[in-house]
Amino acid sequence: MDLEVLEPFSRAEISDGVIPATGAVKDSSGELIGELLLWVSEGSLSALEYSWYTDEAPVVLPDPHDVTVAVQR
Repeated sequence: MDLEVLEPFSRAEISDGVIPATGAVKDSSGELIGELLLWVSEGSLSALEYSWYTDEAPVVLPDPHDVTVAVQR
């Protein structure tokens, strides 16, 4: 999903690309079924990507309770 941040805003000092964090998505049984990635372009959020590991693409975003965020340092 493409995102657009409206002016005025302060740009983050971060390189373009995927931010160093992921949101692991698990189903109700605890099985890993996908991940959420945030993309940055020119210092602002530019996209949210939902990568799935199942045979069928999801039709909705996961419930926040099913997402575990891990920040890479």
